[in-house]
Amino acid sequence: MKIVYNWLKDFVDVKATPDELASRLALSGTNIGGIENGTHGAVIDAEVSSNRPDCLGHYGIAREVSAVYKLPLKPVSPKPPESATAKASDAVRVEIQSPELCGRFTARVIRGAKIQPSPQWLKDRLEASGVASINNVVDATNYVMLELGHALHAFDYDKVRDHRIVVRRAKPSEKIRTLDGIERALDPGICMICDGDGSRAVGIGGIMGGAETEISFSTKNVLLECAWFDPIAIRRATRILKLHTEASTRFGRGADLEMAELASRRCAELILQLAGGELLSGVVDVYPGKRPPKKILLTRAELLRVMGADVPDKEIESSLTALGFAPVRVDQNRGAEGSLLAAWECAQPSWRAEVEREIDLIEEVARIYGLDKFPPRLPAARQGAARLPHYEAEARLRERLIGLGYREILTIPHVAEDRDALFRPPDVQPARLANPLSEEANVLKSTGIVTMTAALEWNLNRGQRNVRLFEIGRHYRLRGSESVETPILTIGATGQAREKGLYDAAREYSFSDVKGDVERRRPRLAAPGPPWPHRASQRRNRRSRRAYPPRSRAAKAPPGNLPRRAAASPVVRRDPRRKGIAQVRTRPALPRRRA
Repeated sequence: MKIVYNWLKDFVDVKATPDELASRLALSGTNIGGIENGTHGAVIDAEVSSNRPDCLGHYGIAREVSAVYKLPLKPVSPKPPESATAKASDAVRVEIQSPELCGRFTARVIRGAKIQPSPQWLKDRLEASGVASINNVVDATNYVMLELGHALHAFDYDKVRDHRIVVRRAKPSEKIRTLDGIERALDPGICMICDGDGSRAVGIGGIMGGAETEISFSTKNVLLECAWFDPIAIRRATRILKLHTEASTRFGRGADLEMAELASRRCAELILQLAGGELLSGVVDVYPGKRPPKKILLTRAELLRVMGADVPDKEIESSLTALGFAPVRVDQNRGAEGSLLAAWECAQPSWRAEVEREIDLIEEVARIYGLDKFPPRLPAARQGAARLPHYEAEARLRERLIGLGYREILTIPHVAEDRDALFRPPDVQPARLANPLSEEANVLKSTGIVTMTAALEWNLNRGQRNVRLFEIGRHYRLRGSESVETPILTIGATGQAREKGLYDAAREYSFSDVKGDVERRRPRLAAPGPPWPHRASQRRNRRSRRAYPPRSRAAKAPPGNLPRRAAASPVVRRDPRRKGIAQVRTRPALPRRRA
């Protein structure tokens, strides 16, 4: 959303410079992408989050500025002159056959309008906002959309059959030619704007109008539409049609249901100023599902619990009032300033549908008051801090592997099923995700080799040939209907195990090198690994057995009757399909009994 600084000052008399304003808006929760200084003045590029559709217009941003700087917000109250004899209800009819897709539809009629290019001031503001100028009537609808954040559409009144609008679902195999000249196939879940008996589609509701009723320089009479469409249906339709517009961005995030009539009246006033004509009195407003505003309670006790610091009563009331929540003190100690029992009843504004709970009101108060004014401190702990059961063993393991030249990696367990199948044992059932983020992350890894090979591959593809990696994680498998998570250590290496020296030649990594590092990870440990055909490995295993013979069960405890420390016994498994990778599954050993 591009915010024109001079346009913003039409609604709030802010004295701050554009840089200061952008910094303060960023502190209050509106992400700022940058500031452009051009021929139209400063333009602030605001990255509006999906839950704040009210900030997709200059008036919504002006409301934020008004709350932050404690400045009055100028109201928008257009009063266009209307005809004394002709009524809009006699000139146009509206029928909503799918109220679940279209919650409100308003229509106004302007007769005798003169279609011509827009004045320069209007072109400049549209250009600064990134919108191209077309003609005065279409530019008026785009101007009001950027001003109030609610999209509108203008039809050629004389091209609308029977001067009747029907809102319905699209029919199977139905098609429409939109304003961009493309013929689009429709889905039954898409909301359509039709004319006459409802057989001909003249627009895709909330997305784009049709080419058959567009405004041209021969247009004399204008039918002005301003409606509200279900955001879920709009988002689904944009994905199906692969058509994203300024209108679908606003309706898809949840436009203001009560803004439709005001935006229509404001646009009619602007069209009369730019194109002249006569506005028929009244408005055709079909509003089948009007709901009362929701009440939300805010208490000081919850504010203190969440934020850890207090906010004065005047700050709470002024911030919520400026944002449109109309707080009313409802506790028994209404006259007591700073009472711990203070409570305010707030009304949810129509433009803030995402604010539904007390925690949402606390967030509004905190961000307007200033998050920097709350002292940073940790919340009170409900239980004492304690280390994980295998923390010390894993810390020693990391220390020794790092000493051997390995680097630790951390990977996510979501992998592609075809890649997991390359290394999965044949008798293992994978753990599939019910709602995967993508097809490349639809199962949980059944072995650590999957992510280790991916890390080695990533390094090799970027020219890093000598790599030693290890990962302490888990693998996930299904045992019947029960999911099993097993702690594992995965070690991988590629490239040279020994660089060329004065007396030694360079040597590439092999499985025996990785296996030897696993065996040397603890002193006095000779892991009984799998059978290895190389003689060097067999000699090393024999030397290990001679140096550290196994103890009998009747062996006595060491002097001083000290308890033996339990160690984790590793099981080294070799994957014949991959050289240079060993996977270790750790099994904590039970402590030995004292003799």
